[in-house]
Amino acid sequence: MAGSTRPRRPRRPRSQLQSPLLRLPPEIRTKIYRYALVRDEPIDLWPHKWTKPDESAKPAVTLLKVRHQESLEYVRKEMATGLLGTCRQVYNEAAMFFWADNHFRFTGRSGWQGLLRFFLTIGPEARSRIHRVDVHAPIYMRWPVKDSDNKDLNGRSKNFPKMHMMKIPEEGHLDRQAIQRLCVVLAQDRTLKEINFIVPEGFRNGDEDDFGGYQEDHDMELDSGIRLQRLQSLDWIKMTVVVERGGYLAVNEGPSQIMAEGWDLKCLPGSSIWEKGAEDKGGNVDYEKHEVNETRIWRSPSRGLDYLVGVKELLQEVGEDSQHANGGKHKGASKTKLERTLKGFNGCRFIGCDGVLLHLPAELH
Repeated sequence: MAGSTRPRRPRRPRSQLQSPLLRLPPEIRTKIYRYALVRDEPIDLWPHKWTKPDESAKPAVTLLKVRHQESLEYVRKEMATGLLGTCRQVYNEAAMFFWADNHFRFTGRSGWQGLLRFFLTIGPEARSRIHRVDVHAPIYMRWPVKDSDNKDLNGRSKNFPKMHMMKIPEEGHLDRQAIQRLCVVLAQDRTLKEINFIVPEGFRNGDEDDFGGYQEDHDMELDSGIRLQRLQSLDWIKMTVVVERGGYLAVNEGPSQIMAEGWDLKCLPGSSIWEKGAEDKGGNVDYEKHEVNETRIWRSPSRGLDYLVGVKELLQEVGEDSQHANGGKHKGASKTKLERTLKGFNGCRFIGCDGVLLHLPAELH
């Protein structure tokens, strides 16, 4: 009959063994996965160089800017991430290399929000394979040295792409809340091994009362109690402050002030360190600038006590119930008893010395 169509035969599912890729030896597939899914350079998902001029724009709209997403464009066009969606076997074999061997960065302002969204979106299985990340430094960061307003507004417009990602409520002090929430996630997973706190080009940290036209309440203070306490509680993670080219560090005590927090410090060529200088007769203090011409690294002495990871949790005391002034009961804050002998703990003794837990070998008792 005219216009009749032949019935289609139902498609039979193809066996994975029919795939030329899956018929290759495992070691060959591993090389293919690495070549297709691993980038030699870091993948900055939240870069601080937010925008660039739109070269295709007409003269009438030259003020418009487009998002600067070189890393994201590379992931979409150069990396064969579609390989992960072909079948379950390929995903199970290849996903490990994508998450474990790529270096993810979130170095722009509000980078902690980006890192939190990223971790919540990819889920615990993928997070467990990521052992190192870079994120914008949470240490009393100042606003950009130049064009502060424009860079901050451009940054916020850059980092809200139309992607299917978990939403974070827009509340005040988003970075502070993101740091606290991310610390909770990291404490639950306990799989991340290293965090680099990035001070990018055009940014600085410091403790001066006023800089660049902004007062202290616009900054992220290092001594914000809850945030700093949360970061320090992640004592199994190696933390390093990295001052990149064009960024600079300004602290009263110099590098020792960073190391006192248990963090390492790495200054790259082209960065600067400002230290508090001598006080003149009028009580004024100038900062002395030291330019870094070659990579310099300062390591925190406390990193030599890595075998004490988790000791604070062992010594955590449960707070006792007490009577609240307005009636009812509440639990007192947990306190860490710094001077205590742990019997049956392989003969070890942990004592408090200026707030640092020390380990004494059994033969010294």
